[in-house]
Amino acid sequence: MALSSCISLSKQATPFNIDETGTHGTVEFPVAIYRDDITEDFVNWHWHAEIEIGHVEKGVILLECGNRKYILSEGDLFFINTNVLHSMRNHNPVNAAIFKSVIFDSSVISSNTESIYYKKYLHPIIHSASIRDFILKSDSIFFSKLDNIIKTVWEIINHEPEDYEISVRNELSDFFAVLNHMNLTESMLTHTVNPLLEERVQIILNYIHSNYSKNITLDDLANAANVSKSEVLRCFKSIINISPIKYLKNFRLQNAAYMLKSSTYSVQTIYELCGFDNNSYFSKSFKELFHCSPREYRNN
Repeated sequence: MALSSCISLSKQATPFNIDETGTHGTVEFPVAIYRDDITEDFVNWHWHAEIEIGHVEKGVILLECGNRKYILSEGDLFFINTNVLHSMRNHNPVNAAIFKSVIFDSSVISSNTESIYYKKYLHPIIHSASIRDFILKSDSIFFSKLDNIIKTVWEIINHEPEDYEISVRNELSDFFAVLNHMNLTESMLTHTVNPLLEERVQIILNYIHSNYSKNITLDDLANAANVSKSEVLRCFKSIINISPIKYLKNFRLQNAAYMLKSSTYSVQTIYELCGFDNNSYFSKSFKELFHCSPREYRNN
């Protein structure tokens, strides 16, 4: 299986629907591995129906899941449950930051909801209201076992030996067996989860990512989520930590940067496709974010 970067890397992503469902692995074997260098890039806010597990290979990374923030150092493990809104970025830009991850659908272990595997091991985790995400450090008694599973799965998929699919399924089954012995709800999950807040942000982000080339107002975002304008602002402040209009502007600029590097479109065509009305405002905004003009960015 080809190793690739996460599709949500800010400077590498084409305009995409923020819901990544269906992008990992294949229908027959929905598992994929990633090695992402976020020294200068970052993984933008997104979610997917699959489970994500991984570890920090180098540096210090800020993982944000909804309104929860985690600082992961080299070697730390992370678990992100299905449909959890999350982003990742370098916490110390002076140094390199790289992480490896495995993203998989639970059907790899069992697609039969009546089976003992699903009822006993999968359902209690993937349908838990409190087990949304967590990190694991080396002082945990479960660290060594889970760390070995993640690294083994990653290497098996990377090299694809004979019958590797069976080996991966067995390892991921062991992963969930360990999770069910960890007493997660009491010993590790001390954060507050607000699924409704996260769901509203997901709706708003999805609207922005699908319509960023058009004129978007705060009223449009409120209507999309069926909430008031003040609730839109509250949701974004609680999770994204910037206003929705500023997020929209930055997202447009990130897509413009990608198009400058990957296409032969003129600067005027690019800023129009990305939702900007005039070159002066686009160039000024671009320079504020990327510290160079659009033409300099393309040339460099």
